[in-house]
Amino acid sequence: MLEKSGLRSGTAKSGFGFSQALLTAFAITIPAMFILAAILTFTDFPEKYKTIAVLIATLSSLFVAGFKTGVHNEKNGMIRGALTGFAYMLILYIASSIIFNDFILNPRSVIMIITGILAGAIGGIIGINRKSKPLSRVNRFGKGNDLLKKYRR
Repeated sequence: MLEKSGLRSGTAKSGFGFSQALLTAFAITIPAMFILAAILTFTDFPEKYKTIAVLIATLSSLFVAGFKTGVHNEKNGMIRGALTGFAYMLILYIASSIIFNDFILNPRSVIMIITGILAGAIGGIIGINRKSKPLSRVNRFGKGNDLLKKYRR
């Protein structure tokens, strides 16, 4: 019954949508980077804003990944969102280190990793705490639904 009504059950689901959230994050980041590359190539976009644009694209995808992780869980949204953000940043950092043949942890990469973890954690918090909204006021207040029924004896 709970599955059809869209309500959450009392127990947490197995796993926490980790791989699905990571795939979603990369599915957002990769097209965003291609669009950003096209904008940088074909327009007069200032080079000084390139880092900020990459950071915004990455953090927005990590926020969505954390949100998705939070939606698939019923508790510990901040921790699971942060773990998703950390895993994403770790995969991204290792891939870039392999491609560019330099495995150096500089202050800029540490800041990127920390902000990625924070974006995932914030997304996880919001994903856990989102509330299901009724379809309309008629469904909520109409048709004789008694909202105070559980408090009456």
